[in-house]
Amino acid sequence: MAANSVSYFLKSLNARAKKESEKGFKVFFNATVFTDNRSNKVIEMEPVELMNRQINNFLKTEQPEILKIDLITEGGKLIDGNVCDLRTHNDVQPAHTVPGLGEVEINAIVERRFEEKRRENDFFEMKEIVKELADENDELKAKVEELEAHNQELETNLEQKNQIRYYAGMLGDILESIGIRKEKLSKPIAELMGIDEKEEQKMLPAKDDKSGIVYESTAAPQNSSVPMSSDEQKRFEVISLISQFLNSIDNQLLGELFSIFSEIEANKSLAPELLEYIEKKKEFSS
Repeated sequence: MAANSVSYFLKSLNARAKKESEKGFKVFFNATVFTDNRSNKVIEMEPVELMNRQINNFLKTEQPEILKIDLITEGGKLIDGNVCDLRTHNDVQPAHTVPGLGEVEINAIVERRFEEKRRENDFFEMKEIVKELADENDELKAKVEELEAHNQELETNLEQKNQIRYYAGMLGDILESIGIRKEKLSKPIAELMGIDEKEEQKMLPAKDDKSGIVYESTAAPQNSSVPMSSDEQKRFEVISLISQFLNSIDNQLLGELFSIFSEIEANKSLAPELLEYIEKKKEFSS
């Protein structure tokens, strides 16, 4: 048998041993050779991982007719076995020869039959190897698809995080461009101006109107039986004027006022100091 047939023979046995190893079993092998109808066990209870090297080294120095390999467990239980015919074309003698007329033709037919049988055996060996390689290819393909799916998931998560960082940075830049410092963003403008959002909004005193016309109030609803005091009414008007003023200015001035409110909110004593500074500056200007 050709060297490539020995390779296929060993590959088939290795594939069978691999299936057992994946189940958690240790696999060993025995090798027996046959020459001139005599058998001789040349290798016994060796790990299957050494099979290729030991068999190839043995065949470099010896030329047996037939090689038989048995796969066994650590306890000596037979797993599988196979036989490899190593005889060359000339070594195989026809089983029968017919002397006399037609001997050459009959011997040629027998030789062709033996050659066809060898090809058939080689074909089945190749078919088994192709099937095993196809199975391995399917396993590798499934692993590649799994890794690609995991990689796609990681790329999606990374892209989402990058988008969050991008928009967060953009928002920070916009706020800083109008003069709002990041450490003050948790302080709403209304709170820094002294407006309590939880407090019920005040409304102007209700007028006795019997016309039947209903006017939409700009203030939050309040119990009409409790009219605003003079101080409360003035406070409401001042806050309304400030709100109107803030709505009319540009972003740069809004940011500067926001910073001033922030400082006053942190230190109430700054308000009279700022007023005093403004009065002195007006006197100096005049």
